[in-house]
Amino acid sequence: MCPDFDRCQRLQQQCLQQQRSVKQPALQNAIRQNGLGLVGAVFVIVVVSVLAVAMSRMVDIDQQTQSYEILSLKAFLAAESGAQLAVNRLLPPAGAGSCADLNFNFVNQALRFCEANVICTPVVVAADTFYTLTSTSECTAGSFVTRRTVQVRLKQ
Repeated sequence: MCPDFDRCQRLQQQCLQQQRSVKQPALQNAIRQNGLGLVGAVFVIVVVSVLAVAMSRMVDIDQQTQSYEILSLKAFLAAESGAQLAVNRLLPPAGAGSCADLNFNFVNQALRFCEANVICTPVVVAADTFYTLTSTSECTAGSFVTRRTVQVRLKQ
């Protein structure tokens, strides 16, 4: 094998020391960077969580806005329908009508949970009779309540 055993042993130790000195900085760098991936992962999780909460809040607000918009439209249509029904009772196609306050509770699917109250006010000006019909409707859906008013003026 090696003719000079001591010399071979010294060379072998020097070689091992050189290998250790090369591996040592690599191990120290690996130890220093050991938690970096964990911190990055936690940061990404927090950012994604904040975005998810913000998106959820935006969706809730959008749904609530749409509910108010639909209910508001239903209330307007109920007020308009109440005014049209009152006009038909005030000026029927055949015969004489009367100016009276009316209440309508709608039972059809489109205007369910809506009601319209119509107030008829006659005013005589220079031998002409004018009628003002004020139709106020209210629609409810759970805790949402909307009211709309439509006013119609007629001359007989």
